[in-house]
Amino acid sequence: MEKKKRIVFYDNLNGPHEAQVRENAALTPEQCWAAFQRMKRLHEFLFKRPEKRAERILIEKPSWK
Repeated sequence: MEKKKRIVFYDNLNGPHEAQVRENAALTPEQCWAAFQRMKRLHEFLFKRPEKRAERILIEKPSWK
């Protein structure tokens, strides 16, 4: 069961970072792996995988000569 999200007000700019570090330290290795896989799928969905390029170099005469 997931926790309900709530709005948190921080006193300084370091507050969100510290909160995330504490939250991640409480995760089990299985939860870390699941979170990693979820972020990996999201990244691949947003940015797509790059196409493989040919690994050879073609040297041709320039068109203006």
